[in-house]
Amino acid sequence: MRAYKRLLDRKLEKDFEVNFLPRSSLLSEYRAEVEESGLIEHLEEQADDFRRSVQGLSEGGEPHKLGRVGRRAGLHLYAIARVLEPLVVVETGVCNGFSTAFLLLAIEHNGAGELISIDLPEVAGKRYAPETFWAGKGPGAIPEGKEPGWVIPDRLKGNWTLIVGRSQDELPPLLRRIGKIDSFFHDSEHSYECMWFEFTHAYAALRGGGVLVSDDVNKNSAFFDFAREVKRKPVRTSRGMALLVK
Repeated sequence: MRAYKRLLDRKLEKDFEVNFLPRSSLLSEYRAEVEESGLIEHLEEQADDFRRSVQGLSEGGEPHKLGRVGRRAGLHLYAIARVLEPLVVVETGVCNGFSTAFLLLAIEHNGAGELISIDLPEVAGKRYAPETFWAGKGPGAIPEGKEPGWVIPDRLKGNWTLIVGRSQDELPPLLRRIGKIDSFFHDSEHSYECMWFEFTHAYAALRGGGVLVSDDVNKNSAFFDFAREVKRKPVRTSRGMALLVK
């Protein structure tokens, strides 16, 4: 099974290179940029701190997790932002901030742009009313005393704005306020209803040629249903992530 997944990952990454990147060698160049930045080492150190800080807080349930994208998905997010060179990016779902860090690193390398993120965090060990989060939410949480995105290096935060709240409440007024956007990344509530809601609002705000990216597209059919609705061909970057170009 692992060998099959590795083969599938390589195939999807090749499809991403062919169907989105201007030239296939760019992914290797972007990988080198990420490695030279020291971001991976920084994030791994923060991941160790997370594990120590939440140990024993799950009260017999599923252990709290980072809720992070992996290195491969992070590289793909970075590559999308480097190719697109967006001036305005909107993201839903931050948690500890791994995907956010990759996006902000790309903005730093581009030399221009801003990222606006919306997140409703769960704090590890804190009790919540049953209706606070969606029924299918996983164990992703932030440590007590931390804010969403706490793992992001301080030098990258100058181009970042965080809005704390539910995307269904915060996304529409945000998009009305800022107007057109260049890119959108969904990684918040992975219910069909929320994903469709976010895709509909974000796609309407995207400029022509802008990119809508979604993580966890394999959770339900919302992303691919939406792609058919707007008559755009999805580009898979990995098993869990895909994009549409408007």
